[in-house]
Amino acid sequence: MSNAGARKSLGQHFLISQAAICRIVEAIPAGKTVLEIGPGQGAITEPLLQRAEKLVVVEKDDRFAAIWNTRAKDEPALTCVHADVLAVLDDQVREHQPQWVAGNLPYNISGPLSAALFGHHLSGGMVLMYQREVGNRIMAGPGSKTYGGLSVLARHFYDVKRLLTLPPGAFSPPPKVHSVVLLLTPHGCKSVCPYTALQQTVRKGFAHRRKTIANNFRGILTEDDWRNLDIDPKVRPEQMNYAAWSRLAVMLNPSG
Repeated sequence: MSNAGARKSLGQHFLISQAAICRIVEAIPAGKTVLEIGPGQGAITEPLLQRAEKLVVVEKDDRFAAIWNTRAKDEPALTCVHADVLAVLDDQVREHQPQWVAGNLPYNISGPLSAALFGHHLSGGMVLMYQREVGNRIMAGPGSKTYGGLSVLARHFYDVKRLLTLPPGAFSPPPKVHSVVLLLTPHGCKSVCPYTALQQTVRKGFAHRRKTIANNFRGILTEDDWRNLDIDPKVRPEQMNYAAWSRLAVMLNPSG
């Protein structure tokens, strides 16, 4: 694969640890349809090509997109989409119906991209790499200082666990921080609210973390509403578990 260098503007850090590459690829069962975000130099892509029945890669960088498009002409299982993943994710998931999503997510868009990804209920799951700080936020539980909107959104469809932690030296160029790889697998519980409703509720609810949840929804919900929701209006947003957030989303969006 190309030795083209990383572009800072795209938040690129290429994985070079063979042990990590094996763990990531082996987390995805063989014979599946996989969508990979940002294949870059192909550290994960090459072994995924040998393992997946179909592999769709979404690459924004012109240099790598050209290489993967050329490669796809000789690889029937490979499709390359030259685009910004944030702009095409929903369409690509609809078109290709991947069972799994994998990717070393660009650091500079990991927040909005994760919020978009967590809204897709995949039958297999996701293997996603993050800066450790972001990954810890996603894994955090209620009551933790790092618990936030992404922590709630991830649990709409998925159970989340850490697959591995990676030091800067596992990448080229090495980032200034450690990274984590998260494994998200469907928990199979029926959702009580639409994902978009949960997303809107969480965004508003965490807008002012230091305020109580009632303050964040002042003028919208009454004392009786909080009582009916079985939520203490004096709690802060980070103290509410997923179930409480989903009940709140239903009340705020009764029509779904």
